[in-house]
Amino acid sequence: MEENLIVDEKFKRAFNLGYEVAKELDIKTPIFQNEGSDITLKSPIQAGMFQFVQEKQTVLKRKSIKKIFRKNKGKGLTP
Repeated sequence: MEENLIVDEKFKRAFNLGYEVAKELDIKTPIFQNEGSDITLKSPIQAGMFQFVQEKQTVLKRKSIKKIFRKNKGKGLTP
C-alpha cells in the first residue's frame, strides 16, 4: 500500500535551505545537539541540516570500512 505524502512548499524550501547551508559550511556534527531527539520537528531548516550531517556521517563510515578492507587485502579470514 502506497501513501501519498504532501509536503508544504514552505517547509520544503526551508529544509533544502538548511541542507544547502550545512553542505556549504561542511558541518560535521549537528549544531543543536542538546535540543533533544525531536529537533527535526522544531524547524525545517534544522531538519535539513540534520539530514546533511547524517548522510555525511554515513559516507565517512563507509569510507573508513573500505580503507580497513583495502589495508587487510589478501589476509583472508585469519586474524
